[in-house]
Amino acid sequence: MLYTSFQNELSFFQKIKSLDYVLLFCILLLGVISSFSMYSTDGGELLFHSKSHISKLMIFFPMMIFLSFLNIKFWHYFSYIFYFVVLMFLVWVSLYGIKASGSQRWVNLYFINLQRRKISI
Repeated sequence: MLYTSFQNELSFFQKIKSLDYVLLFCILLLGVISSFSMYSTDGGELLFHSKSHISKLMIFFPMMIFLSFLNIKFWHYFSYIFYFVVLMFLVWVSLYGIKASGSQRWVNLYFINLQRRKISI
């Protein structure tokens, strides 16, 4: 097992050099293609769905790159807190969720609506 990659602290520029640029390009290309697809489904106009998709791409792509610079120990340290927050959202949607199409699966966070997936076994 290689422990050197987790023990050595890389500088900011070394982290930038170690990014997988092919993967980043593919993700960005997929986002651009899907933006054009949303634009075409809106009839060639920038309506709600295409604007929403493009704005989410412009916000969350840089956020993905920023979060990739955080040390893996950060994610290990806060993983139980994240897990607890997700469990609280499940309880929240059971008690106060928004009903749509006969099922109560939505949590309104006032800036985004989250949906709980129903898993059937």
